[in-house]
Amino acid sequence: MDLYLVYDGDCRLCALAKDVVKALDRRGRIRPVPLRDPASDRLLAVIDEDRRGASFHVVRDGRTESRGDGLIEVLGALPLGGGIPKLAATMPPFREASERLYSLFHGVRDALRCGG
Repeated sequence: MDLYLVYDGDCRLCALAKDVVKALDRRGRIRPVPLRDPASDRLLAVIDEDRRGASFHVVRDGRTESRGDGLIEVLGALPLGGGIPKLAATMPPFREASERLYSLFHGVRDALRCGG
């Protein structure tokens, strides 16, 4: 398993996004873990409990990324996306765009009152 995607399983939009990621993850490199799963406590030990539901989180090799940086990690694990994290590291506008995209998603999530 390459990475864990910790998401709000009670949010319909988050669950839909997880389903899209799983459909694109033909190599099975991403393991989705809902926040309510006891495994999420271990995976997110470095994140304050009240911040855990504020966004999705990606855990890989003991490192945790959230929001736009997490999006970059997820895209990097998908087929044809392996170069995305390196690209984002060398091109700050790419990282900024991923954060804007995540913020848009989060705004829709909030409008649907999914966030806790």
